[in-house]
Amino acid sequence: MRSNFLNPSTVKRSSKKKIRYILVVDDEPSFCTVLSEILRSFGYNVQQAHDAHHAIELLKGTPPDLILTDVMMPGMDGLTFIRHIRADPDRSSIPAIVISAKAQPEDLKASKAAGADACLVKPFSARELREVVHKFLNSRH
Repeated sequence: MRSNFLNPSTVKRSSKKKIRYILVVDDEPSFCTVLSEILRSFGYNVQQAHDAHHAIELLKGTPPDLILTDVMMPGMDGLTFIRHIRADPDRSSIPAIVISAKAQPEDLKASKAAGADACLVKPFSARELREVVHKFLNSRH
């Protein structure tokens, strides 16, 4: 994990034992599928959205325990999507992790300013993905 700028213990989540639900938002279908399969192999339920507008529609249903979102997407970018989530009182506490190839200090600062809880820089390993997801989902029991 290359950058993690918020202590996940500060985000309150349910302490009930359950299978966690992760929403993956990325406009690259193949990346979205691979990421989802890796997350499923870790035991998580995963739903995919290939753009932020579809993700917003999915958020009207059962809220995920965690959102992983790309930054660069057509239409609404990932940072605007996170700002949208943070402005919704019913969804504002959902941890959101940015997944991006952009890793310059100004990019990380922009992610944090938008309300992202962490940033996972591409390329990353399955181990790095598991570590950051685990921090935000499993360490609050």
